[in-house]
Amino acid sequence: MLLQLLARNRISADEFEVLFLPLYKNDSTKWPQETYRVLDQLFYAVHDYNRDPLLRDNDVDENELHNRAALAFSELRQLAAK
Repeated sequence: MLLQLLARNRISADEFEVLFLPLYKNDSTKWPQETYRVLDQLFYAVHDYNRDPLLRDNDVDENELHNRAALAFSELRQLAAK
């Protein structure tokens, strides 16, 4: 799972951004509301991610994106266990 790779620092935030955004934007799955909420929050974190520290203002940095990915992964696992 792509999210798990980022949450466990197996891929960089840059790699995750390149792979995740098109997957999310082109996904037509009708997710349950709780799942969609988690994925949507992650999308906005990835969208706000800025890899260039010189251009970063209040954007999400790599560390913050890893933290948000770990949180999303945990929340999705909890939802799957229900």
